[in-house]
Order: sequence, then C-alpha cells, then structure tokens
Amino acid sequence: MSIMQKVRERIEQAQPGQLLTYADFQVSDSQLEALAAALSRLVRQGVINRLAKGRYYKPKETLFGKVKPSEKEIIKSLSTSKGKVKGYESGLGLYNQLGLTTQVPREVTLVTRKQRRVTSVGKTKIRYVQSPTSFKESDIDKLQILDALRGYKKIPDRNNKKTILILLEYIRKLTERDTSRLIELALDYNPATRALLGALLEQLGYAKEADRLKQSLNPLTKYKLGISESILPNRKDWNII
Repeated sequence: MSIMQKVRERIEQAQPGQLLTYADFQVSDSQLEALAAALSRLVRQGVINRLAKGRYYKPKETLFGKVKPSEKEIIKSLSTSKGKVKGYESGLGLYNQLGLTTQVPREVTLVTRKQRRVTSVGKTKIRYVQSPTSFKESDIDKLQILDALRGYKKIPDRNNKKTILILLEYIRKLTERDTSRLIELALDYNPATRALLGALLEQLGYAKEADRLKQSLNPLTKYKLGISESILPNRKDWNII
C-alpha cells in the first residue's frame, strides 16, 4: 500500500472536524517526508484542511461553515507526543474544570517540561508554561491540584469558602499513595503552595504527612492568601494571612 493510499484510508475513517497529526498515520521515520507531501497534496485538493504545522482535519460543510477540531481535541493533541502524554491544561481553563470559577478562558494554558512560549493553533492561542517538576501521566491530577493552589489568588471571582471546600474535596478523594505523591510533587512548588497544601492536609487529618511540608518552609515567611481563620482554622500555624 502506498503512502497516499494509507493516508486516504485513515482520513476516510476520521470524523469531520477530527484533528489528525503525523502520529495518526503510523508511518516510519523514513516515510515522514512522503507523508508530509501526501498531506500537502490533499490540502490543495480540499480533502483535508491544515490547522497548524503538522496538524490537519477533515472538513465538513455546515450552515455555519466548516467544522473544525474542538478546543478539547486541540489540547489533547498538543499534550501528546508519540502516543505519550507530555503535558496538561492549567490556568483559567483548569480552574473552570475544577469548578473554582465560571469564567471561560480566552487562551489555553498548557504545562509541559519545555520552555515558556506562546503560539496559536488556528484561532486558539496556546500559552506553554514550564512545569516546576518532572512528571508522569499518572501525576497530572495531583499537579492540577497543586496548580490550583499555586494560582489561588488568580482565580477569578473567587469565593474563599467555596474554593477551599472544593480543594479539600479533591484532596480528600486521593488514595493514601496518591497523597504521598502529591506531597512529593509539592516540594518542587513555591513556598506559598506548600503552605496552603500543608494546612489543607492537616485539616484532613494528615498532620504527620503535612509536617514534611512544614519542615521545607521558612518559619518567618508569611503567605498573603486572604483566607480567614473561620475558613481555614489552622492558617496561623502555616503563616497564612
């Protein structure tokens, strides 16, 4: 089967608007140049559309124009490399997913191990942020909790009581093993994040585990998070004001 035949067959299987990358065509490295040429030819023929470098989609005409990949598909594609997850969504999009805000982001924030940069995929603006720690796919749910803690003061329309209750619930749902991993990952985050996590863990009965975080903090440093004692009773123990 020729590269062009293989490409056409894969495109026929795709749903209109589905995002396709080189990895979807499963060709060897030696065939990548031929694959790129085949895709470029199909773009010129109108069989597929090019969304960004190395990213294509099968168009479908509707009353409202051509169907493009959803933002969710774009995020998934950009977070994956050779079938492995290399990044995850953070920022305002994450806060919205976690139920911490109702605001919808104008841009997508992706956390990877690569350096910071800003790019666009179609009309979607992508802001890459470098993770403070190395991570595996299984770490992502913990990292998103930590990112929410780190960005606590940046959460739009934040209701402190509701936000703390939601974050407590996400941490509460973690297994003992995942909680240990959460603490391990937190040690690579900034002191304010470690302090807030420690206070929340202590509230959930993980005082011994939280002490590892306390030992990593400067006892003279104060963390201005604007959380009252009625919402976080042990805030003073963690120098949170």
